[in-house]
Amino acid sequence: MVPDANGNTALSTNPSYSALFAQLGWGSTAVGVLLVFLIPFLRKLIKDKETPADEALVPIVATR
Repeated sequence: MVPDANGNTALSTNPSYSALFAQLGWGSTAVGVLLVFLIPFLRKLIKDKETPADEALVPIVATR
């Protein structure tokens, strides 16, 4: 994935690195947009669902 430095000057390797970083940039942008669209679904997964056991009274035991 990382281009080989065929030449010994920066001008000869710049196009390879430019293409690589462009792919990384567009890939991270696509993942970011996908995650923005998944926010409502992820919030539903995270939301705490109360069960009858959660609403039950818990006895408090005092210790001395």
